[in-house]
Amino acid sequence: MNLLEIQARLRRLLDQHGAGLPSEQLRDMKELVAAGEPGIALENYCTQLFEYDVPVPTEAVVELEALGRAMGIHAKYWMSLRS
Repeated sequence: MNLLEIQARLRRLLDQHGAGLPSEQLRDMKELVAAGEPGIALENYCTQLFEYDVPVPTEAVVELEALGRAMGIHAKYWMSLRS
């Protein structure tokens, strides 16, 4: 999976499952993705979803895991979202 694909898939997740997060934090994560820092955006996104107790569908967690693994992100980020 290349950087452009990772960015596109993460942007899609942010658009689809970011409704329970503060808009300024969501905007910051989208800016990180656009700036070529999708790993930081994914870590922040997972952390914020957990902290704000936003329900995350299983298929979104699976996608976050796939993206995280592709970028070498520690599993603790998406594992906290599993119900």
